[in-house]
Amino acid sequence: MKASRQPRRYVAFLLAVMLATALIAAALNTWVDPLRVTGAPWASREIDPYRDISANTRSGKAGLVLARKDWQAAIFGSSRVISSLDPQAAGWGDKRVVNLGMPGALLYENVAMAEYFLSRQPAELLVFGIDPGDLTNTLDTRPFMDFLTSPLSPEGKADRQLRFIFGISTMETSIETLSNRGKRPGEYNDHGFRNRPAHGGGGGAAAPGKKQIEFIKNRFIDEATLPPKPDAGTVINRDKAAKLEALIRHCRSKGVRLVMFMHPNHVLLQAKAADIGKATVPFETERRALVAMVERLNGEGPGPAAELWDFYSYHPYNRERVRPVEGEPPTLVHWRDLEHFTQDVGEGMLSLMMGWPVKNPDLTAYGEKISSGNVEGRVNKLQADYQRYLMVDGADDVRWKEGLGKGK
Repeated sequence: MKASRQPRRYVAFLLAVMLATALIAAALNTWVDPLRVTGAPWASREIDPYRDISANTRSGKAGLVLARKDWQAAIFGSSRVISSLDPQAAGWGDKRVVNLGMPGALLYENVAMAEYFLSRQPAELLVFGIDPGDLTNTLDTRPFMDFLTSPLSPEGKADRQLRFIFGISTMETSIETLSNRGKRPGEYNDHGFRNRPAHGGGGGAAAPGKKQIEFIKNRFIDEATLPPKPDAGTVINRDKAAKLEALIRHCRSKGVRLVMFMHPNHVLLQAKAADIGKATVPFETERRALVAMVERLNGEGPGPAAELWDFYSYHPYNRERVRPVEGEPPTLVHWRDLEHFTQDVGEGMLSLMMGWPVKNPDLTAYGEKISSGNVEGRVNKLQADYQRYLMVDGADDVRWKEGLGKGK
C-alpha cells in the first residue's frame, strides 16, 4: 500500500509545483505586463518607462494599441518611421498620436497593424508609409519577425493569450523589465517612438564615419553578386494592392483621413550607369498604380479622400555625397544609411503632409502630393533629374558604387 501511494504523492507534488509556478508567472506577467497586452487593471504604471518591446515589436506595438482607448492618430511603416516620424512633434498639438512602425515591416504587416488600430480606437487620422519597391515585390515579411506570435495574427489567439499570462518566456521578459527599472528606459517610449540621441542633432542627425560607410559599401558589394530579376519593379503585386485597397475603403467608410506616402531613399541606392540615356526612373510603375488606385477609390462614394505623397526625388538631401573623399568632411548627414532618413527630415515630411509650418527652409519643397493631374509631370521631371544625377551630380558616386561590386 505504501509503495502505491508514493507515485501519487510525487505526482501531486509535481502538480502543486506546476500550479504554483503558473500562478507566480501569471501574477508577475500581468503586473509587469512587459508588452502591455494582458490588460490587467493592476498592471504597474510606474514600470511603464522601462517596458522594452524591442525584441517583440509586433506584440509590443499591438500592446500600445490595447493600452489606451483614446488614440486619435497613428503612424505606420517600416523601420524608416520608428525613429524619424515623431508622434509627439510640436505640430501635433494636443492630438494623441502613436507611432506603430515596425522594423522590417512591409505592406502585409502594416496593413494588418492599421486594421488592428482602426478596430480598437476612435481614429481620425492614419499616416501610412510605403517603402519604394514594396508594391512590385512579392516579399512577405510576416514569417520573419514576431508577427505570427503577436496579436496581429488571426491564428492561435487562445494559445497566445495563455502565453502572455502564464508563459515562462513572458516571465523572463518581465524579470528583465524589472531589472531595467530605475536604470535604463525601454528603447521605445510609450508613444512607440524610438529616439536616437546617440546620433546627435536632437536624436535625428546621422553619425557619419567609417562604420556608416562600411555598412553602405558592404551592401553594394553584396548586391553586386545578385543577378537582376526580370521585370523587377514593373509588375504590381495584385495581392498587396488588394490589401491596400481594402484599407483605403475601410478608412473612407469610417470617416478616417488616410495620408499615404512613398518614402524617400538616398538615390544612389537605385542609381546605375546602365540607365544613362533611358527614359526611365525608379518606381514610376508604383507611382502610377498608386495614383490610379487612390483616384478610383476616392470616387466610389462618400468619405474623406485618401491622399498620396511622394518623397522619392533628387532633392539635394537625397543625393548627398556618399563616397568618402580624403581631406573632405562627409556630406551624408541626413541619412543613417541609404534608406533611413533622420528625424529632421521626418519633421519636414510631417509638416508638409499635415500642413504645419516647415521650419527648415531646405525642406519646403521636399515632397509633393500627387494625383492624376500631376503624376506624369512629376515622373517626367524625375526622369530628367535622374539623368542629371547619373551624368553630373552623382556621376562620381555611381562610379564608386559600381566599382565596389567589381572589387575596386
